[in-house]
Amino acid sequence: MEDGDWALNIKSVIVFGRIREVTDIDEKTEICKKIGHKFTSDEKYIDDDIARNIKRVLCLEITVEHMTGKLVNES
Repeated sequence: MEDGDWALNIKSVIVFGRIREVTDIDEKTEICKKIGHKFTSDEKYIDDDIARNIKRVLCLEITVEHMTGKLVNES
């Protein structure tokens, strides 16, 4: 490639399925803990943050019925 050229690099996924709201507080808490562990290993911080905010959290679960995707790499 020369200066000023650009390449098209696209990754995309389209998912079709059924979605439901997770309403069980224990299930929501477990989901939030797993997400929290991606950012910190401080268990107390995660637990305190969840305790303060769990009532405002919306968790959605999708059951995938069909998935398609593509990778375009034009360089």
